[in-house]
Amino acid sequence: MKKTLMLLAALAFATAGTSFAQTAPAATTKVKMHHGKGGHQDPAKKADHKAAKMAKELGLSADQEAKVEQLMLARQQETAALKTKYAANKTAGRAEMKASHEKFTAQLKSILTPEQYAKFDKLKDEHRGHGKMQGGKTKVKAKA
Repeated sequence: MKKTLMLLAALAFATAGTSFAQTAPAATTKVKMHHGKGGHQDPAKKADHKAAKMAKELGLSADQEAKVEQLMLARQQETAALKTKYAANKTAGRAEMKASHEKFTAQLKSILTPEQYAKFDKLKDEHRGHGKMQGGKTKVKAKA
């Protein structure tokens, strides 16, 4: 009787150990969620979303909002073309991407009033510094 009990206990222990073992996760499709950033929308929707957000934050007129939307759409299409062109060698396309950004900035500056552009620049800097402390050093969470 004791032998049978010991055998059952050993069998239960061996079975329990394998049931808690990690198994390889099933192949699943990973979906990126972009909270509040428009996700993977088509360029026209994304441009519309960004222009509407800028209109709200900067107090743009309807005319300014329409111009900003067209500018955003052109920028997204140009950026996508450059990313495709330089997919194999991203460093080779840096100069062209920088020139594209400077052109966009100059065009945006011509659409916005000086006050609106100053506010845009401030918001951009705040967004860029999100999650960082003064001095440009990234915050490090303390381990508990």
